[in-house]
Amino acid sequence: MKKTVFIITLFLFAAGLWAQSVKFEFKQKKGNSGSYISTVEEDVYINNSPSHHAEIINRISSSMTNVAADGEAFIYATYMTTENSISQRTGRSLSWGEETTSVFSRKKNGELTISDDIYMPTVRNVPVFPDKKVKVGETWTAKGKEVQDVRKAFNMEKALIFPFEATYTYKEDTTIDGKKLNVIEVAYEFSYEATDEQLNAGQTLTGSTGWSKQTLYWDNNRGLLDHYDEEFLIKIGDLYGNLYVFTGTAHAELTEFTSLNDDNTVKQLQDTFDKLKLSDISVKKGEKGLTISLDNIQFEADSDVLMESEKTKLKKIGELLKQYSNDLLITGHCAERGTASARQKLSEERAEAVASYLINLGVRDQYHIFTLGKGSREPVASNNTEEGRAKNRRVEITIMD
Repeated sequence: MKKTVFIITLFLFAAGLWAQSVKFEFKQKKGNSGSYISTVEEDVYINNSPSHHAEIINRISSSMTNVAADGEAFIYATYMTTENSISQRTGRSLSWGEETTSVFSRKKNGELTISDDIYMPTVRNVPVFPDKKVKVGETWTAKGKEVQDVRKAFNMEKALIFPFEATYTYKEDTTIDGKKLNVIEVAYEFSYEATDEQLNAGQTLTGSTGWSKQTLYWDNNRGLLDHYDEEFLIKIGDLYGNLYVFTGTAHAELTEFTSLNDDNTVKQLQDTFDKLKLSDISVKKGEKGLTISLDNIQFEADSDVLMESEKTKLKKIGELLKQYSNDLLITGHCAERGTASARQKLSEERAEAVASYLINLGVRDQYHIFTLGKGSREPVASNNTEEGRAKNRRVEITIMD
């Protein structure tokens, strides 16, 4: 009898009928930092006619400032959104867009505590996990919210906030790049109808409906979301009878990093550059991260074409940057020469030239390096002398927090 039970037990395990159950939860630790790069491919229709296609890039960077004894984390997050831009000479690059910040807390099961006056993150309480172990094939539900900040477009006092109930299904386990990941599908719908009071106050948006289907790739060993894919549809109607439809896909992936924005790293990098005999380079702490300034960087006259000497310098800097996983921000600056619009354009093109060269070297891919031009608005020396103007003609490489 015992032998028969043992044989049946082995058979059930081999058949996968006794699947191992998993307790999903966020593993949160003070000081943990990371960034998600979300790429949204979106088609827009107005009154059923195609309007345009957009590629929208969102960078969400967060750090855990504290973690309570029960595992609840207090998070400071920065959000940047930009549409993909094309450099005529250097090819594709991402220009740095508008930034917002928010502070909130997250429990181990994923529930957020965040004010409705804060508009980021736009999707809240996804994922939320049950307080039990679950097996492949099991389903659960949890409440969430989606925020649509359409105040300017439709004369609204506050952003739209849609409550929804999401349905989760633990589909399977998979291995990607050597990581064991749990595949979880999430689906939810939402709807909104404006009140007479809101319309009488001047709001032009009459209603909105939509849905989202997401596939989450959860890393339970690290207790975090590795990446996700999404399909979505949003419909918005206004008082004038117009119907706006936004449909597309999104993909986001996590980059974990360690902040390098400290005095020790500043000294280490500066000493390394000095040993490599790389001139006109300074390192400093900055608002967005540790910044390497290439002072008096050499381009062909009044252009964004890098001199060969600067390419050699960038190759050596690039080898150092490969040691870190942080995203990079390349910022161009000009001396006060020519018109303000010409200076702005040149600073953008020079930042793009450096970013493109670093991408070609394999330092980062095109989704983890951003560009920004500041014209001559932030001089570090006087523009009344050639020495000062040389210092102001610079490109900065920020290793981002």
